[in-house]
Amino acid sequence: MEIKNADLAVLGGGPGGYVGAIRASKLGVKTIVIEKEHLGGTCLNWGCIPTKALFHVAEKIEEIKNSGIFGINSEFKSLDFEKAMARKDQVVSLQRQGLAYHFRKNNIELVKGSGSIADANTIETVLENGDKVTVKAKNIMIATGAVAGSVPPFILDGEGIIDNIGILSLKQIPESLLIVGGGVIGSEFANIFNSFGSEVTIIEILPRILSTEDIEVSKTITKVFEKKGIKILSDTVAEEVKKSGNGFICRLKGGQEIKADKILVSVGRKPLSSDIGLENAGIETDGRGFIKVDKKLRTNVPNIYAVGDVIGGLQLAHVASAEGIIAAENIAGKDKSMDYRVIPWAVFTSPEIGTVGLNEEQAKAAGYNVCYGKFPFSNSGKAFITGETEGFIKIVTDKDTGEILGAQMVGPRCSDLVHEIAVAMKGEVVVDTLAETVHSHPTLSEAVMEAAEDCFGLATHLSK
Repeated sequence: MEIKNADLAVLGGGPGGYVGAIRASKLGVKTIVIEKEHLGGTCLNWGCIPTKALFHVAEKIEEIKNSGIFGINSEFKSLDFEKAMARKDQVVSLQRQGLAYHFRKNNIELVKGSGSIADANTIETVLENGDKVTVKAKNIMIATGAVAGSVPPFILDGEGIIDNIGILSLKQIPESLLIVGGGVIGSEFANIFNSFGSEVTIIEILPRILSTEDIEVSKTITKVFEKKGIKILSDTVAEEVKKSGNGFICRLKGGQEIKADKILVSVGRKPLSSDIGLENAGIETDGRGFIKVDKKLRTNVPNIYAVGDVIGGLQLAHVASAEGIIAAENIAGKDKSMDYRVIPWAVFTSPEIGTVGLNEEQAKAAGYNVCYGKFPFSNSGKAFITGETEGFIKIVTDKDTGEILGAQMVGPRCSDLVHEIAVAMKGEVVVDTLAETVHSHPTLSEAVMEAAEDCFGLATHLSK
């Protein structure tokens, strides 16, 4: 049995593990990464990157369909789904190659195989060919991630009842698609496959889709989805699903039946924390299997850290990466803590959603004297130019101090615009300063300035 030695062994090569490994190596920590599949984890291979590659295709389709308003005589005829999927795979492949290059340049050794913790300083790994490698390390970083889970009565079969991996592996566009769960993943795929031509239905057990987003944002997306022909059934429970020919029939509580060629299950994820030897090192988990860590990302075992989806919390790729960096810097001898107060995120529907910090309801619950400014894209010159006038930007502040507590936005390029607020919050810029910052015209970012101005009732292009 081969034995390898390192200062740090990282179990899992996703956005938490690989980013943590690169940072550790740059800080002089000899690092080995153990990964049983592809570098990049869910985000690169079956999540963020391939999904957004298809979202980009959906955007292009909608642009063609709406091009007549610009005097462009064009018509959308059909989508070469096979070609679109091939390009998606090419994007993923090139990104994988890029990560492999970064590993080589940073002298990080990659061990391809399934790892299991044997003790606080040892990971036993079974390689793809069956050989075994023992990795000895002063420190361990666990970054094994999470996977989609089945929820009764829907049992994932990889063919007709599928998760994010299954839908990204389809060979043809389903004529009808039932999506179970109207959260981020479900809403993004509903938007994509509606543009591709599928008849899409979302069933959601809660009163509204995108329930973690601001209620006004959720209402805006609901209105847009219904206008596009996406059926949304909220406050809905599925009681039975059965095979019917090449598709399925889903019976809802109350007796309604929905026919679908494919069913996408997107109702949460479970941590990949079992069968990786946590018990051998005495690593503690909570009741759902998520690994417990402190603000420095340390487990209850001082030299073992955990990052990313396997610790729960905000299950976002960029959060995992930030956690990986904090853990790596602590392993390198620094004293860093993870700060979750300013975490922006985006939902890639059409229009896009951008969120950071607290919404109005959360800020009031936290005891703040809340004031907010809101500016609609229907009053934005640039939005009129591009024909994307749906949505708004809302900035939530502390009325007493001017502190920016958060922002919620839905509209064109909000996945990018939200970072203007994030930077302001991180730099402790008060809303007065944001409102007084001159923005170039005509740009979408002017809507941020005017939303800040509206906190004082001074937005130029808004009448109340």
